Amino acid sequence: MGNASQPRKTDTPPPSHQCGADAGDLVLAALGFVRGGIPADRGSSGPPSLARQKERLREWADRLGLLLNPGDLPSKVIRGGQEHELFHDETTDRYFKVTRNGVFGLSPGIELALVSSSRDARRFHLWEASPLEYLERLHLQNLLVPGLNALEGIIVQPGDDMAIVISQPRFDIVPVTTGEIDEWFSSLGFTKITDAAYYREDDNLGIFDAHDKNLVRAGADLIPFDVIPCHPGGGFLSFIAETLASGHSLRAVRTGSGPKGTAV
Repeated sequence: MGNASQPRKTDTPPPSHQCGADAGDLVLAALGFVRGGIPADRGSSGPPSLARQKERLREWADRLGLLLNPGDLPSKVIRGGQEHELFHDETTDRYFKVTRNGVFGLSPGIELALVSSSRDARRFHLWEASPLEYLERLHLQNLLVPGLNALEGIIVQPGDDMAIVISQPRFDIVPVTTGEIDEWFSSLGFTKITDAAYYREDDNLGIFDAHDKNLVRAGADLIPFDVIPCHPGGGFLSFIAETLASGHSLRAVRTGSGPKGTAV
């Protein structure tokens, strides 16, 4: 989880923190710039390629002076979850998170498997996300918890790879139970669709990976600081709707790597 209640002193100053409304503005600005990388002749056929996403994100960061060097980060970091390394800055009392190994978290979707027609061939997976999907996740998290994520910069790494640097407030660890999580999401109008996953039809918002390691209590509220939100579409949205209408539940399968299956 990484947002531990005990601060950790770093031996190198962190990147300068983007404060106030600028924090959310930078996430939204980067998201819009990368989305704008779709060539005119492609229309709305889909997101830009992974290489094009990285190129656009690097261009955006360079324009704003947000390209960082690996040496800008402390030499001692903590491994936090699947995709981040992190460190605590005592000056701002924030945790800085750095994506690692070209991994940008997970993105929910479905895979079409070739099985007997007597069985449902669609299986729900959490796939490795792209930089665009990672930025969308940050933006939707900021809508759930205003000011949660600040985009600090981009690190261009050897081998044409990159890392995204964000920061979050430090939260004291107050454990929550699955029952409390279920009740909290229900109070916000969400329906539970599988373990640690919820969906709200009013604004077509899905929340995934919402288990007790990714939420903490802050007074009467919960802070979903490391969940995976998304706006399901296409076959994935139909799959959710049909599953809920039939009274069935989904079962998530984590997929370490590989392209997404075609959702139809």
